[in-house]
Order: sequence, then structure tokens, then C-alpha cells
Amino acid sequence: MATLAEPAVLAAAKDALYPDLDDRDDQYAVTETQFTAEAWGGWSIPDDVRERLRPFNAIRLDSGEPDLLGVGLPAGEVLDASVASAPVVAVEAKGHREHAPADVARGIEQAHSRLSEVNLGYVAAPAESVTETARSLARELNVGVVGVESEAAATVLEPPRVTGAGEFSTGVEAVRFRARTHRLTDGSFPVNHPKNYLGYPLALAADADTEAVYEDRVIRLVGDGRRGAILLGLVEGRGVDRLTHLGREVVRFARAECGSVESALAEFDAWTGKSTRFTELAPRWAQLARSVAMGYEPTRLVVEALERLHADGVRPATLPDLAATACEINRPLAVEVFFTEGGRDAVLERDGTLRAEALDDPGVYKSGIHFQYKAQLYHVGLVTDRGTDDKAAALADPWALEHPVGPR
Repeated sequence: MATLAEPAVLAAAKDALYPDLDDRDDQYAVTETQFTAEAWGGWSIPDDVRERLRPFNAIRLDSGEPDLLGVGLPAGEVLDASVASAPVVAVEAKGHREHAPADVARGIEQAHSRLSEVNLGYVAAPAESVTETARSLARELNVGVVGVESEAAATVLEPPRVTGAGEFSTGVEAVRFRARTHRLTDGSFPVNHPKNYLGYPLALAADADTEAVYEDRVIRLVGDGRRGAILLGLVEGRGVDRLTHLGREVVRFARAECGSVESALAEFDAWTGKSTRFTELAPRWAQLARSVAMGYEPTRLVVEALERLHADGVRPATLPDLAATACEINRPLAVEVFFTEGGRDAVLERDGTLRAEALDDPGVYKSGIHFQYKAQLYHVGLVTDRGTDDKAAALADPWALEHPVGPR
């Protein structure tokens, strides 16, 4: 009976609802930080269960903390599935307790309380604990039911209906952000010079094969450039690549600045291999790139955190300073932006607070934050230093705004 404790139930439900999570670019799910515990009610949580529950994050809704929060249509029957293309899903898990069955009714009530803030709510429990009375209550309250037969097997017993949530909370938006971007970043920002993402919409607009033009005039890493352009909202990448409104603005700028897309690409080609800061090499293009960068949610978070640090007299800041301050501003988003999935176990306490000492471990950080992404911010004139790919050196590498708004 102990093997169907709450963590095992949640892991089985996650696998049933999101069986292809690692291979999908339209789904993402996080587990509440209480499940970072090594034991649950006297039961030692096996490493494989903890691995299936990763990644962890602290998501706080007005109604409480869901055991699992996902984005993307889950597997199994879902009623009115067409209402939301990327529904937000909350799951409550109830496991066997010592000398007592799982409290399924309580889980249904908790899942129902989330429905004003998410699109779908589920309760997951050992199948033998799911009575007909519980299933009737779940149907009445529009809560899905996942019956867990073993640590590795679960079935959706009652399908929920998609509801229209109001405005999503900060925590939910952080998970929605990762659902849009986690397959694009693969743990790191894809390119380290702004010309490489500006160049992709130009190659797409050129009168020739996009990949061939990009390889010839920008960089050979077409996939990385494309991912950067999608990530920053210049290209819509689902199906056939199409320019967004922002991507079309880049093309219009190129024609106004250089006369034609082809002339602009020739200029991009001439920049290849140059290490000169983009603000000096091509100031007007750098200003455009800066505007694009500021449209990216992590950029706004980093800039706000550096403004706070500057106002507090932390000049320059270090990566641990920046990460801690970003977590004060928007912890769910900061966790997604700064820390690797494996590193979160060390960084987050069970209640979701930060372990300050863990921030001094370079291994908990995504390399992109202090290398490719920081290089982007340097080239567009937002931060003073280029960044480093040396993990150990990254901890002391300075972070400061080039032009802080606050007093000098």
C-alpha cells in the first residue's frame, strides 16, 4: 500500500496525462516543491519517482498550491477540448495513508477550487479508492478523475470539461511561458549575437530558399537562428514559418535602412566573425534588436532586478545576486529562467523558498543565462559585460545595466 503514497500517485498521473512530455513543444508541467522531500509519511521516495516528478517549481494560486500544474491538452478524453488550444491543467493527488484510504472527496474539492484560475482540474488517486460516489461528485463539479492502479499505470476514469479561466496568475504565466519556449531553448538561449535572430526574418523574406540564404549570409546554424527568431516573436514557427507583425517590422526596417532585403543581408554577411559590440558596429540595428529583446519576458525580469540592485547599491551585482532578486520579483518565472531542472532540488526548499547557499553553486544555473543570453543583452547595450561560458567564473562575472534609470 505504501507504494501508492501521494508522490507515486502523482507521478503515475503525470505520465498518464502527459505521456510524451519530453518530445512535445506545446506541453510543459511542473510539480509543487513539497515533492522535493526524500520521504513521505515514513515512505522513502524512490529516485525514479522523483525523476518522473521533475521539474519542480513553487506555484501559488489564490486557491492554494496545486500538486502539479501543466500547460497543453492532456491525453485521454477531454470535453470541449477545442475551447482552449493550450489549456492550463491543475492536478491534485491523494494517496494511501496509514490505516486509511485516500481522501478522494477532499482532492475533488481542491481540484474544483482551482477551476476559476485554470482550464482543467483533475484528482488522481489509487483506483481502488475511487468509489461511484466519488465519481458522481467529480462529474457534478466538473473535475477529471485519474485512477492509479500501480506506480506505472493510471487511467482517466472521468473526463473533465474545459472551462474558461479569467486572467492567469503570475505563477501560471511562468509555466505558460516555458510551455511556449522550453523546446526552443533546450536549457540555453540558442544564439549569442542579435544579428543572428534578426537575420532569420530577412532570410525568410528573401526571394530564395530561406535556409540557403541564412547559411550564406548570416550563420550556418540555421536551426539555432530560427529558434531564436521564434523565441523572440519574430517568426511564427508552427507549420510553415511565417513572419509575425514584429518580424515584418524588421523587414520594413531593413528596406528603409538598406534599400532592400538583399542589401541588408549583404551587410549582415560583412558582420560575420566580428566581435565588435553591436551598438558600435551597427547602432541603429542594435537599437532595433534592443526593442525586440525588451519584448522577451526574461529580459524585463532581468532589467527590473538589476534596477533594484542598482538602487540598493549593489554595483555591479553577481549572478547569485541577480537570481535572488529576480526570485523576489517573480519567483516562478525566475526559477524557469535561471535554474536547470535538476538544480531546482538544491535551490528550492519544500515550501518554495530559496536556499541562499545553493545559489553559490554554479551547477544550478542554465548556461544560457550567463553566456548566450547575457551576450545578447551586452550587444544591444543593456548590460555592461559580455558574459562567460566558464561555469566557475560565471558566479563572479559582473552584472550591471549600461544605463540604469535610478540615481547614480
